[in-house]
Amino acid sequence: MRTRPRSEEPGTPGRAVLERCADCRHGFWNPPPAGESDARVLRAGVRLGHRLAARALLRHRPWPESWLDVGTGDADFPHTARAYFPYTSFDGLDTTPRVLRARDAERVEEAYVGRLTDPHIAARLRARYDVVSLFQYLERLPDPRAELRAAVSVLRPGGHLLVGVADPRRLLPAHAVGLGAELVAQGCTVLTGDRSHRVVARKEASAP
Repeated sequence: MRTRPRSEEPGTPGRAVLERCADCRHGFWNPPPAGESDARVLRAGVRLGHRLAARALLRHRPWPESWLDVGTGDADFPHTARAYFPYTSFDGLDTTPRVLRARDAERVEEAYVGRLTDPHIAARLRARYDVVSLFQYLERLPDPRAELRAAVSVLRPGGHLLVGVADPRRLLPAHAVGLGAELVAQGCTVLTGDRSHRVVARKEASAP
């Protein structure tokens, strides 16, 4: 993220500087105002990441009909992404009942509790979505490859996968296999760079 000063000159002791993100034009005070909690700053950072992720997918798939956000929690990402995809139907999947509350709040249209690798979920959602997103999700799983394979299976041919990871070159710290190589092995074409933390891939017609 690049910033540029909008008011006081940077480096002035005791003075906050209003800066603006060159990517999304979001303005913010640096340092944050006195009394602003760390949680509030963290939420602002998460929202910024969600906007950038939505824009990354927009360049490749501007009009998806259906989208599944995996590990959605309270569906913060679908809530943010809807500004960029107003005609898309967003569904959510999470291992906790939070996704049901997100559905009640109309942040997602359909809600599923569990994992993509659960047989009843995999069978119901197979080849259903134009886009599947997973943010900071694969690293927390004991078998990320199985979950990634399940994510590809619920995509329609030509659908897009949007994955946010801390290090795209490694699925887990204990594994040296890169995310891009794993996606290629599962019949996808990776559309972003090897070092991008927001990986976009397209499912080819020949994918299983």
